[in-house]
Amino acid sequence: MVDVRVSRYYTTSTSIEQILCMLEHIFGSKVRVKLLKLFLGQNEERDYYIRELARLLDEHLNSVRRELENLEDLGLVVSHEKDKRKYYGVNREFLLVPELQSLLLKSNELGEQKMVQELVKVGSMDLLVLSGVFVGQKESAVDIFIVGRVHKAKLEKLTKSYLKDTGRDLKYTVMNKKEFQHRVDLGDRFIFTLLNGRKITVINKLGI
Repeated sequence: MVDVRVSRYYTTSTSIEQILCMLEHIFGSKVRVKLLKLFLGQNEERDYYIRELARLLDEHLNSVRRELENLEDLGLVVSHEKDKRKYYGVNREFLLVPELQSLLLKSNELGEQKMVQELVKVGSMDLLVLSGVFVGQKESAVDIFIVGRVHKAKLEKLTKSYLKDTGRDLKYTVMNKKEFQHRVDLGDRFIFTLLNGRKITVINKLGI
């Protein structure tokens, strides 16, 4: 059983907001920060066309086009045409790519702290476990696992906000205590894999 330390999720919300705001000023605009997070946060390198980026980031097409041009002028982004579409991707030869990745990794951690602080407010939880993208395992079956009662609309709004900010779609599962215990007693593979895998336990009132 691998349980990651959770202390990094308890930075005060004020300091998180201040640092995220500072990061936005450093990089020039919110759209530019989103583009950098998407391009530099990929495990597998890929290119995107403008409309795809606008949809993923939930931003206006012209804003995305303008920031792509700025990043291309800087040399951080390169473009090419394929099938009558212009695709953009990160220039791995750019001198400051490692430093930018390190800085954006810190900003992602701060964003996750803010997200978790909001997550605990969406209902009454007996168990809240973070897995998947929160522990560097993007192919996991679930990112957020909750035992308890939640306000579904608030949870949906929170995950959509995370998708808009990061380009990553969160997978979540919610069940009540009776269902959870029943599946534990049955030796359910999903529950077994989650509880014995790499995870962050934020709330645990069940003594798991």
